[in-house]
Amino acid sequence: MLRRNVLKVLVCMLFIAVCFAPAAHAYSIVHASAPPTIENLFAPAAPQFRPAAAAPAKLDKISKVKPIYKVRPEQFLTDPQTLGCVLSPSNPRGWELDAEVIFARAKGKARYLTGQWGWSPYGADYVDFNGDMGLPDHTAIGTFSALFRLRPNWAVRYSIMPMAIDGSGSGGRNFSFGRNFTYNVGQQTRVKWERIYQRAGLMYEPIRTPRARVSIFGDYVRLDEKVSVIQVGCCGDTFDHDLNMGMAGVEIERCMKTGRFCDTLSMQCRAGVAFLDQAFGSDISTGMKYKIPMGNGRWGYLEGGYRYLTFKKGYSDFKQIDTTIEGGYMKMGFVF
Repeated sequence: MLRRNVLKVLVCMLFIAVCFAPAAHAYSIVHASAPPTIENLFAPAAPQFRPAAAAPAKLDKISKVKPIYKVRPEQFLTDPQTLGCVLSPSNPRGWELDAEVIFARAKGKARYLTGQWGWSPYGADYVDFNGDMGLPDHTAIGTFSALFRLRPNWAVRYSIMPMAIDGSGSGGRNFSFGRNFTYNVGQQTRVKWERIYQRAGLMYEPIRTPRARVSIFGDYVRLDEKVSVIQVGCCGDTFDHDLNMGMAGVEIERCMKTGRFCDTLSMQCRAGVAFLDQAFGSDISTGMKYKIPMGNGRWGYLEGGYRYLTFKKGYSDFKQIDTTIEGGYMKMGFVF
C-alpha cells in the first residue's frame, strides 16, 4: 500500500516537471549566462570580419653598411674613418730633423762711418747692399733644425742658418763706408756679406686636438753678421756686429685632408718677434705640409711656403744696419 502511494507521488512530480520545463529560464544557455540588454536588442548587427590573406612583407633594401672595427680607445681618436681629418701623432721623447732651403731675395742697407766726427763728402746716407755695393739680389740659403720632445706637449728646438753672399763690380753711385773711404762710380769693388743665424729654445703646446695644434715658443737668438767692402787695389773696411736677443712667438698647424693611407695635408703658420739688445727682428712663415707614414712610428714630410726674416739695429747715428731675407722655401723632414 505504501509502495503504491510513493509510486503515485513520483509519477505526479514527473508530470509536473515535463509540463513546466519550457518556461524555465535556464533552458537557454545564452540567456542564463548573459541576459540581453536594451542596447543589444536595438543595435545593428556587427559586420562579420573575414581576415584577408596576409601579404608578404617588403624588406627595405640596405644600401650601405659600415664595417665595425675592434680598436683601442687611442686608435679611435686618431682614426681618419671616425674623425675625417687627423694630424699625425707625435712620439713622446722622439726626434724631428729637417733641412730647408730658401730661394731668397737678400736685401740690406747700412750706415757705417768711423772717421773723425763721422764726416763724409757724400753725407751719412744709407748704403744699399744690392744697388750700391753690387751684391746679387737672389740667392739660396740653407737652414737645419733639430727638435726633441721631452713630453707630449713640451719640446726643445735648435736651428742654424749660415749664409755667405759674394759680389763684385762697379758701384752704382758714390758712397762712403768705413773710415773715410769713398767709393766712386766705375771703381771696382768686392763685397762679401756673411751671417750665422741661430735659435735655441723651448716649445709648449697648450692646445692639441686631432685636427689642430697651437704652440707657443720662447727662443734665444744669436746673430753674427759681417759686411766687408774692398776697393780693388786700394783699401777697404768691415761692418762687424752681433746680436743676442730673445724671441717669442706662436705656431699653428691645421689639418686640411687625410688620405686612406693616413697621409696628411696640413697648413702651418709661424710668427716670432725678436727683441732685446736694442734691436728688433721678426721671423714669419706660412706654408703647406704633406706628411706620410713610414712605419714603426716614423714619419716623413715635405713642406713648402713663404718666409720673411728681418733684423734691424741702430748703434748710433753713424752705425746702423737693416737687413731682410724673404722668399719661397722648401723643407724636407723626418720624424722618429
